Amino acid sequence: MSQNKKRNLMAKVLVAASEKALSAAANSRCVLIYHQPKQPEGVKKFRKF
Repeated sequence: MSQNKKRNLMAKVLVAASEKALSAAANSRCVLIYHQPKQPEGVKKFRKF
């Protein structure tokens, strides 16, 4: 594999992982103190409900 293909693969893996984490954060609430901080407008597109 060339160096450029390795970078592209790693970038795709990082994007997929960050989207998965962002989706989980957008669909959950903080249960420790029952306080939910304001989320940016861009996060709303990752909500599933």
